Formats: sequence, C-alpha cells, structure tokens
Amino acid sequence: MSEPAPDERLHEILELLRADGGRVTSARRAVVASLMASEGHVSAESIAAEVQAAMPDVSVSTVYRTLEVLERLGQVEHVHLGHGPSLYHLADRRHVHLLCRRCDRVIELPDTYLAELADRLRHDHGFALEPRHFALLGTCAVCAASADAASG
Repeated sequence: MSEPAPDERLHEILELLRADGGRVTSARRAVVASLMASEGHVSAESIAAEVQAAMPDVSVSTVYRTLEVLERLGQVEHVHLGHGPSLYHLADRRHVHLLCRRCDRVIELPDTYLAELADRLRHDHGFALEPRHFALLGTCAVCAASADAASG
C-alpha cells in the first residue's frame, strides 16, 4: 500500500483535528505543514520560527498546544535525544533512536527492532514498553573504532 500524497495526508490530519472537536485554524494548518516539510526531527522552536516567518502573530504556545493535540491523536511523536529540547516528527514512520554519547550521531531503527524485548517485558512483568520517547545511549561504531585505535 502506498503512502498518501502530501496534500491528502495534510487533509487527513486536519480532519482528525476537526473530528476531535478542534478548530482548524491557519496556525494549526501551518504547524502541520511545517512538520510535513521537515525531513527528520524538529524542535517546537524551529516549527514556531518557520510558522512565524509567514504568520508573525502565531505564538510559540500555540505551536506547543497544537503539537500536544497532534501527539494525543497519534499523529506526532516527540523524543528526547540527549540534553537538547524535545524533538517532534510525524508518527507515520515509527522508529526508535540510538544516540552516540561521543559524537551525538542518531541512528534510527524500526520500532520492531525491540519487539522481542517488549514482548518479554510484557510477559514477565506486565510492563508495556514505549521505547520511542527516549534515545538509547551508547557509542557508535565510528567512535568505538577511533577509541580502540587511540588505545591500541
């Protein structure tokens, strides 16, 4: 099955907002469009700056409230990558994150990568793992190799 065209996807998200009882304002439309145009993870402040470039009256709090609603509706996910701000992305492509402590490289893995662990935690402890919210910290292959070379 193919992904919907960007205009169709925008319409789907806006219809979900309407169905949830929310108004589809020009500010909300601009926030969704900004998210759709981003190629990866983006901060609320970056979205606000992009939206405010065309619509100066839109406040950062409006952007945050819109992101919260979109997350509650399952359309947006936010993630914490290290000590920086929360980052957001559309939930169309669910994934987990690995973050290198040395170089800050982010590696994305399909969320099915941790399925076996999630199943075991659910079975053994009744615990429902939600691994997409935080990055798993470690050292990437490049940094590990350079550390090995320096110590060897």
